[in-house]
Amino acid sequence: MTDNFTPEEIANFTAFEKEGWSRVADAYHNQWGTVSAQSAPALLRMAGVQSGHRVLDVATGAGYLAAAAHDSGASATGLDFSAEQVALARSVYPDVEFIQGDAEDLPFESESFDAVVMGFGMNHLPRPERAATEACRVLKPGGRLSFSVWAVPQPGTAFDIVLGAIEAEGIADPDLPTAPPYFKFADPMQVQTLLAGAGFDEISTVVIDQHWRHSTPDQLFSVFHDGAVRASAFLRSQPVSALDKIRQRITNEVSGMKRGDQYVIPAPAAVSAGRKPPVGG
Repeated sequence: MTDNFTPEEIANFTAFEKEGWSRVADAYHNQWGTVSAQSAPALLRMAGVQSGHRVLDVATGAGYLAAAAHDSGASATGLDFSAEQVALARSVYPDVEFIQGDAEDLPFESESFDAVVMGFGMNHLPRPERAATEACRVLKPGGRLSFSVWAVPQPGTAFDIVLGAIEAEGIADPDLPTAPPYFKFADPMQVQTLLAGAGFDEISTVVIDQHWRHSTPDQLFSVFHDGAVRASAFLRSQPVSALDKIRQRITNEVSGMKRGDQYVIPAPAAVSAGRKPPVGG
């Protein structure tokens, strides 16, 4: 974002994200948590997390990754820029340490952690290259960073269904703060550039299957309308007549995805990782 956007645009986007995540802390936890937590095992595995390791979970939200690391025997700390998210994480996982802080300016000494993880946060940062550089700084030599973002939409996946409905029925360019490309770091080449530039090697990206399991076909619309930040703002900016058409189009498509007594909607994640080179290479 810093290559093409002004300081004012960065400040506006940061304020928009912080207000949004503070406002939807509970809604995201209730509506997105069941799917976003599904990539936790892959994130911990790709970060090389082991019992006894010290692990930092950046953009922790409700604390899923920090809690998973804690449960594996690691010493975990979760960090988020939103006081509301930190309070939520502390209430959900009272045995795990959570603090408020900035992903782009981590409040830790260099070489403090064996692993750094970030679940669905990199695509929400105005300066992701700073976050990657900070992650490398606080890692011990040989430590690993892993992070997840939503995979590039493919036909029949949640983001394809919702974005397709918006494109077909909605206003394409609502008045929202300028933002970085949402799926940028689902591209392995962009990940390579980001992490290599921050000092990482052994860089890799894999796609992880995840699914929403809903009891009614209209829940996917509600998830995006009520439980997100950019997606919710985009939907809420639509005229009522367009919003009704978007809702109906999403509901109609999800209606054909019933498996037993549930509607199963794919929502795959792209999980990437890199290693801070050990001393001496």
